[in-house]
Parts: sequence; structure tokens; C-alpha cells
Amino acid sequence: MVRIGTRTMLALIAFSAAGTASVRAGEEEQAALCRDDVMRLCLTSIPDRGRIVSCMRAQRASLSPGCRAVLDKGTAATAGRHSASLR
Repeated sequence: MVRIGTRTMLALIAFSAAGTASVRAGEEEQAALCRDDVMRLCLTSIPDRGRIVSCMRAQRASLSPGCRAVLDKGTAATAGRHSASLR
């Protein structure tokens, strides 16, 4: 089995940029919600964050409800940033 440190795993599955303590706390919560799904569904994508996110999107139907909510929230935030940049 592949052993990955906690910090590495947090970096791999965090969906928002680090900056403040509250953001980091949010990332830790997101990581906790998605860690098992990443290991179960997207292990071969580690350590490439982009591949992990792509894999998670492709496996959306198989994600746990909590991780699916994190992914949906991240997708909505990304869409909001893109539409704001077009204005």
C-alpha cells in the first residue's frame, strides 16, 4: 500500500488556495471528507493535483456525499471566478 504523509495528502486534495487560518481549516475539513474517496477512486493520479481533481470529477457518481458536496462547491466557486473575470 502507498503511504502518503498527512501534509502531502492535504496538498493533493485541497480545492482552494491556502492563505488564512480559516482557509486552512476549511482545506483540512475538505481533505477529511475526500481522503478515502481519493485513495479508493483516484490513487493512480497521486501526486498530480490536476489529475486528482479530474479523476474526482469523472468519478463524481461514486463519491461519498460529503466529498461530492466539496467537489460541487469547488466547481461552483471556479465557475464564479471565471464569469467574474469575463465582466
